Amino acid sequence: MLTVHESAAKAVVNEGALHLADGDLDGAERLFREAVELDPSNPTAQANLGYLLALSGRHVEAVAAADRAIALDPTRSAAWSHRGMSLLALDSVDAGLSSLSQALRLDPRNHFAWAAMGRALLALGRTAEAVDAWSSAVAARPDDVELYVALATALAVRDRAGEAVRVLHRATAVAPDSVQAWTQLGVVALVHQDYGTAGDALLRALDLEPSNASARFHLALLHSVVGAADDAEAALRDLIEEHGDLENDARALLARLPSRTAMGRSFHADPDAQPAP
Repeated sequence: MLTVHESAAKAVVNEGALHLADGDLDGAERLFREAVELDPSNPTAQANLGYLLALSGRHVEAVAAADRAIALDPTRSAAWSHRGMSLLALDSVDAGLSSLSQALRLDPRNHFAWAAMGRALLALGRTAEAVDAWSSAVAARPDDVELYVALATALAVRDRAGEAVRVLHRATAVAPDSVQAWTQLGVVALVHQDYGTAGDALLRALDLEPSNASARFHLALLHSVVGAADDAEAALRDLIEEHGDLENDARALLARLPSRTAMGRSFHADPDAQPAP
């Protein structure tokens, strides 16, 4: 039977989780700390506080909170995964991977731990293992479009762009309004020299978000590849004038374009066009 303090702490933890879901990190932290004060033996309060601290970039504090949660209940997969994420952020790679592995032994469907493992392995150049990790994350959370995008990125790094395109098609089926999924599909299809898919995907991304700089830049790149130099130039000049994150990339691509000639046609004017020599 719950004590008065335990019962009160549970209610406060639940309220803090609602604040966290709404993006109110300050309110969530206040409530999680209040829950810890009410009942220091509540592992959920300690684990949630650790997760929030990790999200805030306060990884030393996050590890301490996760350690307290684990000491109270070592079977909690979430606390191990939060600990692993923060240790990786602190460059304690072996300890971080060990904590994530423990999280997955306790709960093989912990998509958060699989995703963190995938990011770490990709950064370490262990790309085959990263693909396996993100494949497991997608299997555990098949409605999370960001996991599909991450898996496709790892596949593309492995020169498995065709598989990456198929994964991203699944992502767009899961989340047809995801600008991220459509843009990434366009980028990977472009790398795979599947220009029809690339064009359709990038145009779909721009239908959803006309100002999306990445989709606009890669559509300009596609135009340059298929010989539509005028369309590429116009798009790149717009990006340069906006002085955004892709300004330098746009300048570099513009400098490589051939002089404006009669070959500058829109992408849709000749969908079977081949890359310019």
